Amino acid sequence: MTTTELEAFFGTPNKAADFFGVSPEAFYQWRKRPGGLIPKGRAAEAEIRTKGKLVFRPELYNKISRSAA
Repeated sequence: MTTTELEAFFGTPNKAADFFGVSPEAFYQWRKRPGGLIPKGRAAEAEIRTKGKLVFRPELYNKISRSAA
């Protein structure tokens, strides 16, 4: 799940940060991660808490892990 997807869903980075209980600064740091991916656990949390409206795609994280190795 990317920060771009979260911003589209919530409307603003601040609302996305509020959803996760993190500061907007922390959310902006996620943008700097490879592929703009949010932490894997947070992506799974988002899918559960939004009842599937946001989708956790583990294959995105596998690609990043393999390319970093």
